Amino acid sequence: MFVLVPTLTRWLGPAPGTLAVFALYWFGFCLPLGFVFQRPGQRRGLLSLKVGEQRWVPWSVLALVSLLAVAAWFEWPRPTPWAAITWALPLAVVNGFAEEFYWRGAFVTQAGGRRGLQVWGVVLFTAWHIPLVFAHGVSYHGPIVVVGGAAVVGAFWGLIAARTGRIGWTVVSHILTNAIVFVDLIATNFGN
Repeated sequence: MFVLVPTLTRWLGPAPGTLAVFALYWFGFCLPLGFVFQRPGQRRGLLSLKVGEQRWVPWSVLALVSLLAVAAWFEWPRPTPWAAITWALPLAVVNGFAEEFYWRGAFVTQAGGRRGLQVWGVVLFTAWHIPLVFAHGVSYHGPIVVVGGAAVVGAFWGLIAARTGRIGWTVVSHILTNAIVFVDLIATNFGN
């Protein structure tokens, strides 16, 4: 990705290059490896929204998304182009599902209770976001925002997945988070 991100965004242009990078990442990495690392029996119930005794999960997801929505209200370009919203929603669904299916789903089914493997899942998820900083013509509001944000939410989603043994709430949280973040990303970079 350290080669693909700057190369594709330079050759194809910022918007098509970014879309190409994400398509390769989702359909060439996340989804195939998610299937490889999860045996069919392990996928049963993986997307469930059951939280058992972890009743804090839906409330914490609501708190995160609410906090992001309030922050976005002050940060989104005015007026926010409808095209940004229209593009952000389907991309958020694909990204949220694909990333959670691999990063949390595979690590939950493989790690079991092993904290070390769960921590590596967060570290590698965060590391995947570093090449995005090198996208040609695309601003992610600085490396701290994109990489630091990925580390924080990745740890949060990893905790939810580890505690519940499922990724249903992490998928919901990731989709809603990306819906908010992608509107800003698209409006800021590709809105004109």
